[in-house]
Amino acid sequence: MMLADFDRLNWSDWRRYDNPNEFKRGSAPKTRLGTASQLYFNTIHSGQFVDFIERVTGIEGLVTDPELFSGGLHDIPTGGKFAMHVDFNQHSVTRLANRLVFITYLNKDWLPSYGGGLELWDVEKNEPVVEILPEFGRSVLFYQSCKSLHGHPKPVAAPNGRPRRSAAAYFYSNGRSDGDDLNFHTTQFASVAQLPARDKLMNVLKYLLPPVAFDAARKVKSLLR
Repeated sequence: MMLADFDRLNWSDWRRYDNPNEFKRGSAPKTRLGTASQLYFNTIHSGQFVDFIERVTGIEGLVTDPELFSGGLHDIPTGGKFAMHVDFNQHSVTRLANRLVFITYLNKDWLPSYGGGLELWDVEKNEPVVEILPEFGRSVLFYQSCKSLHGHPKPVAAPNGRPRRSAAAYFYSNGRSDGDDLNFHTTQFASVAQLPARDKLMNVLKYLLPPVAFDAARKVKSLLR
């Protein structure tokens, strides 16, 4: 099962995010995942599935990302959150336009009191439209644009230290004609918590460089304290 694959990953297979806007970890690009996880991603990257979501969304020429930059397995520990944000608008390597994200939740018997609900907001009204409980097997597909404000700002508070787990994949296209911003940007947070300039720079570098560089720097920093 995919849940077991989370615990099989090595320490170096994870990217870690710890700042006022996010406390979580995600599998690094090109990570060798477990059999069940790889089968899941092979399925949603298949021609039949891509054809299906093209017909559902009306977006033609979708391109998958088998190396899972920013996608993959996501793990939110107790107290973890992901503040309201708009996702990066281009793939970090290919610069293809980010059009859709497909998320599947892997949390059995998850209750609203456990936090971690995915909130989708109306940007113009600056208020939530819907909150989605991250229940086991539930999948969500939503459009990516400068107005696609979403996140799970309510910290995870499941009993016995249970983390909130999910799998995510992004779908891209060669350009876009919907009038959305074409200038490259990484994840943009709403004005919930303003990051210091140093943290903003680190977030950009995290997005562009191999995760091993940041993990090594974190270890060196801890040794110097």
